[in-house]
Amino acid sequence: MDIHELRNTVDSFGKAMKIIEEKSNSDADLEEPARAEIAFLGLYLIFDDGSFDEEELKAVEEASGFKINRDHWDEIMELGRVNSEESYLSQPPNTFMVMVDIDNTLYEAGEEMTAYVAAYEVYKLFGEFFVNIKGFTDEKRQAKLGRFIEVIEKYRQENSKGPVVKTWTDGRVIPSKKGVEAPKKS
Repeated sequence: MDIHELRNTVDSFGKAMKIIEEKSNSDADLEEPARAEIAFLGLYLIFDDGSFDEEELKAVEEASGFKINRDHWDEIMELGRVNSEESYLSQPPNTFMVMVDIDNTLYEAGEEMTAYVAAYEVYKLFGEFFVNIKGFTDEKRQAKLGRFIEVIEKYRQENSKGPVVKTWTDGRVIPSKKGVEAPKKS
């Protein structure tokens, strides 16, 4: 996936957030904060030894569609919590909290729970892009992405009203159907 395809994916997710905002009659803007949180994942991944590579920083902006104002750098770092792994991983992005709430509403209405998986896929693609941006898999970044995925999966498992979420070995999240037993291993 190149940066333009990634940006299209993020743009599509932004449009979905806008639709959620409109359908829920929310006064809050959901699209721009979602783009910011996606950018913060990129910043978290590329932050190394107290600094950022400027080219990678520009790539985060381009891929996320979120302009990082260098004049307000301290506020951006504080808002994104990206300069400390402990701080960044202390809670999932609000986007995931919203998606779990949407899935809970869908579940209660008897509908398929798809919001969390949509956000998960966007964040995973975004993260993998920056893990591999140097042309090879950066093991340190891969580990950071793995810890981020653990945080959002744990949040969903603890806060979902739906059935337990199972994860494939390749990282895709597959919601299980309530009341349907998993196949028995032979």
